[in-house]
Amino acid sequence: MRGFQILLLVAALHLTGGALAAQTPSQDKGRADARLTIAGDRVVGAELVATFEMGDYEVPEGMYASINVDVMKRPEGERPDIQTGYPRTRLVFKAPGTYELRFRLNQISKSSCGGVDAVLLLETTRVLEIAPAEGAR
Repeated sequence: MRGFQILLLVAALHLTGGALAAQTPSQDKGRADARLTIAGDRVVGAELVATFEMGDYEVPEGMYASINVDVMKRPEGERPDIQTGYPRTRLVFKAPGTYELRFRLNQISKSSCGGVDAVLLLETTRVLEIAPAEGAR
């Protein structure tokens, strides 16, 4: 009976922890020296450049960097054009409004047996306000 009570307590704490975690803003994950900067005019049609900076770290020979950009929230209309690349990713927004983007940089290696290993170097979420293009109505 005591074991069952402990199991219920652990389950209750687990569920509560998940609810509390959902209310906590996301923090950057990955290497401490990893940074993401976004440059460019934040207006419809302008090209923004997201640059991943790794300090002195270099992706080792035989491995490569993989970039993923997830559009978590966006206004109605067309999705932004995103051309991923390392160290620079290009973004062009087609509609004004608030965008929430999650950027992930992973180091990928492949074994000779066909497996793949990914090491998270940086994960961060950014909220961007995109203004209408000048002269647009």
